[in-house]
Amino acid sequence: MRSEPVTAESLAEARRLAREDPGAGLPLLARRLAAHGWYVDRGRPTARLPYFEEAAGIWRDLLAGGAEEHLAAATYLISSLASQYSAAHADDRSLAARTEAAGLMRRLNRTRAAGEKDTRVLGACAHALAEAGRYGEAVAVQREVVDLCRAAEGPEDGARPGILMWALHDLALHLGLAGRTEESLEADREALALGRRPAEGAPRRLPALAIRLAGAALRFAGAGRAPEAVRLLDEAVGVCDRLPPEGSVHDYGFHQALQAAMFARSGADEERMAAGRVAPAGDEREPMVLRPVLGADFSRWAFSVREAYLTEHETVERAIAGAVEEAGDVSALGPAELAGLGTLLRRRGIRRSVHPSGGWREFAEVVVAGLGEAVAVERRLVAVRPDAGPGRLVRSLTDHALGCLAVGANASAGEALREARDVSAAAEGRGR
Repeated sequence: MRSEPVTAESLAEARRLAREDPGAGLPLLARRLAAHGWYVDRGRPTARLPYFEEAAGIWRDLLAGGAEEHLAAATYLISSLASQYSAAHADDRSLAARTEAAGLMRRLNRTRAAGEKDTRVLGACAHALAEAGRYGEAVAVQREVVDLCRAAEGPEDGARPGILMWALHDLALHLGLAGRTEESLEADREALALGRRPAEGAPRRLPALAIRLAGAALRFAGAGRAPEAVRLLDEAVGVCDRLPPEGSVHDYGFHQALQAAMFARSGADEERMAAGRVAPAGDEREPMVLRPVLGADFSRWAFSVREAYLTEHETVERAIAGAVEEAGDVSALGPAELAGLGTLLRRRGIRRSVHPSGGWREFAEVVVAGLGEAVAVERRLVAVRPDAGPGRLVRSLTDHALGCLAVGANASAGEALREARDVSAAAEGRGR
């Protein structure tokens, strides 16, 4: 049941009680301040901060006085405060609050049984550290998350493999950013093994498995593991062959989010966006240089840099229009121009996937169709410059297949993946 908004009168009453009976009144005031903060002008994030900051101060004081029974409330409130700072572009403060909340969560988890330990606050801290460029620290925190997920699953076969799978997915991301490629790929392999388990005997979960396999193929190909990428593509083709030609869009939301995470992750290396520089509210120090961690947990970013990412979408659109308009026709473009256009189309596809508008029909008509355009450009590039190799075409075909799988176009996805596999396998055979 949704609670009613806190009024000025109820806040005043809580303040009075806090003065007269701090033991009972202060916790009530902190809860009401936070509840009221959620309803304050959502168009002006800075207007909400004072309520969350005051509530956080109350919880901190109570903990400092030894009131450990408020540890959970303090932890989650300070984690929410971090989100409010982020919305207000106070990213230094957001990271500090994420780190503080993670420390409190460690204390709280020590009082809980294995299956009841919370990983969300720690995971959010890991993402925040990675976006601030502190990759080694992000890896360390995410390893804590993975360890907690393993303990929650227990020595049996694990009732919740999906939780550990996503924790490993994020660990692989952070390890990759830290330049620890082999460890990153090993985490990917374990995550894939876990992803295969829920699909066994559950046809409804096959599309998600196909998306994971195709996304992993992009990752391994990008890391120079061509034979393994070919095997993953072959497995993805086999999964698509078990699906109906046109699948249900009942799980479109999940499948599209999964597609976005896999797709965006594979484009991180070619992103050339200048990192956003956002000054913390009320702080004149040099602001942090931030970058989005593409593909992180359904593209959930901890910082307001996501706005800069969205802004650059318009720049990409203009560049695509300019490239095509200048040439008059794609067939008139030379190899360098085709390669540039193909990269722009891919970056546009990633942005449209990360921030889709409308439902599945619009996604199919706009995003999937755009990915098909990218395939045509890459085919043209191979035709005019065959010595460049088929790597870009294979990647584009896989991108298109991911989009098709998100909207249940399984036959089209299987066709694209089959071609990607065959072209990759042929290139691998020639390279031996």
